[in-house]
Amino acid sequence: MTLHRDFTFEIKRSHRRKTLCLQIRDGQVQVMVPARTTGRQIEDLIHKHSRWIEKKLREHSDRPKAPARDFVDGEVFACLGRDYTLKVVQGAPWPAEPKGAELRVTVPDQADGAAIRARIIEWYHGAALETFQDRAAHFAQRLGVSARSVKVRAYKRRWGSCSAKGDLSFNWRLALAPGAVADYVAAHEVSHLAHHDHSPRFWAVVEGLMPDYREQQQWLNKFGGLLDI
Repeated sequence: MTLHRDFTFEIKRSHRRKTLCLQIRDGQVQVMVPARTTGRQIEDLIHKHSRWIEKKLREHSDRPKAPARDFVDGEVFACLGRDYTLKVVQGAPWPAEPKGAELRVTVPDQADGAAIRARIIEWYHGAALETFQDRAAHFAQRLGVSARSVKVRAYKRRWGSCSAKGDLSFNWRLALAPGAVADYVAAHEVSHLAHHDHSPRFWAVVEGLMPDYREQQQWLNKFGGLLDI
């Protein structure tokens, strides 16, 4: 991580990259450059676009954030477009499970909010894994490609990834998003199995899988901060 006068930025070097590129993901400035790019070239790029970077960082800080939770009866938790009302039950520990419109979490009598939160996160992990295994397989079949594996992770600054070997990973927090948003991220990462870059050809593949992907992308950019508990 490198410090500018008003913000920090991360430098990512690649032997495959031929041009310098800036992007901001989840409030983090990333500078993607060819492997032999000099520090002076990076500094010049940052200086040239500093106003744009500062504007985007301000926009990110103004986005809505996830509300504080007490993890008590009556709180509502969204999962892929459905809302569930929390019901805490005293008893032997048991995985969180939906019962109609309720999300029941069974914990020992002395359990605190952290224990209840842990159960709910486990439930979100399971929901995310099931969803992304299904949607990745669906989009991969349409493209005539296949993923080596599909996993769910606790990413801090990304929604998904596709490794060079074809391993797909997705952020469990996407289980809090509307189903169409999760579909977009699945389509995005599966498209990397065909084009491991963000070239026009890549985006054409994404659009072929999901013609309204820009709407979901905009939702994620604007409301992604809400996807946490």
